[in-house]
Amino acid sequence: MEPQVAVVAGALFGLLGCVAPAALFERALRGSQGVSLASCLAAVIVSFLTLTVVLLVVYTATNAGFLEFGCALVASFLLFWSIEAIRAWRAANGRAPHRGEG
Repeated sequence: MEPQVAVVAGALFGLLGCVAPAALFERALRGSQGVSLASCLAAVIVSFLTLTVVLLVVYTATNAGFLEFGCALVASFLLFWSIEAIRAWRAANGRAPHRGEG
């Protein structure tokens, strides 16, 4: 796998791992009543399994570019949740979200 392809694919799959928990996070940030502990736990498990299966498939398919893929996957996942943590901190401290967020 070419390094550029590995980085782009890793970033996209890292964001894919954020989808289930992010949907619940957005509902909770807007004050929805449908967010339960069980649904949050299920979202975290789905995210973990998604990222684990993706890493396993890439590792078994090819070892070339695995390091770049894994680093991009983790970096995009952590970057996404860093941004969401800032939004949550602003919401918890009574600051209005910017540009139509939350």
